[in-house]
Amino acid sequence: MKNKYENLKETVVHLVNKSILPTGTGLITPETPFTNKEHFVNVFNLSKKYIYWIDKYFTKMGLNLLLESIDPKRVKTIRILTSIDKVDEKIKENFKDFKKELKYKNVSCDLRVITDNKIKSSIHDRWIITDGYCYNVPSTDTLARGQYSEIKPTLNRLPFKDWWEKSKDISKDWDEISSKTKVS
Repeated sequence: MKNKYENLKETVVHLVNKSILPTGTGLITPETPFTNKEHFVNVFNLSKKYIYWIDKYFTKMGLNLLLESIDPKRVKTIRILTSIDKVDEKIKENFKDFKKELKYKNVSCDLRVITDNKIKSSIHDRWIITDGYCYNVPSTDTLARGQYSEIKPTLNRLPFKDWWEKSKDISKDWDEISSKTKVS
């Protein structure tokens, strides 16, 4: 049984977290396929100015979620960082079309590929970073399968800029990227 002090402590921690952390937390479950997608959409709806998405196994579903969810009047920059493990000609072409479509809406889009094994092996989770907020997110495959997972805000900051600068542009550096991929 909790005493008054423990109850007060829980209340204070809850209120502090609520005031510091952004909204957008959501549980992904097999029973809630529509709500699962809405949790991702809510993160994008809270985004202003930019979205940076880190997912070593980024897929076309991520492009679809972005296209359906962002407000081009607010979000002006999208940067996607993935790894060489999942990149192929198909994602390159899908991204080319995605970028072209959003260019007409005045949204700048770039996708870079981590080719450095040291950086690639140092990353496990997936994140979406927006102006002032960072979310730990599941893969879009996990979302599609409805496997138990969470979208949750974090106060941690990642070395995104460093990873970005050391990665290769999927269009401009395609020859170099494709020479290193398992599937080209």
